[in-house]
Amino acid sequence: MRTTDSVIGVGLGIHEMGAARMGRDPKTSVLNAWNQVHTCKNVYVTDGACMTSSACQNPSLTYMALTARAAKHAVDELEHMNL
Repeated sequence: MRTTDSVIGVGLGIHEMGAARMGRDPKTSVLNAWNQVHTCKNVYVTDGACMTSSACQNPSLTYMALTARAAKHAVDELEHMNL
């Protein structure tokens, strides 16, 4: 039997997620449905932090979709002078 230990940085072999949950209640979540921080309306989090779990697939396309969706929401909110 042979054991090995590779020296790779944190996050290089996994997709870290779940630090800023999405939800309706600011008491139990950090982000609203648009990935906008409940307590700071001009901050959007569009990485994997809103996702509480993941499968074995690479989530990069999901991050891109979340970012595009949040950016459209931010532009709409700016046009209505809500940000």
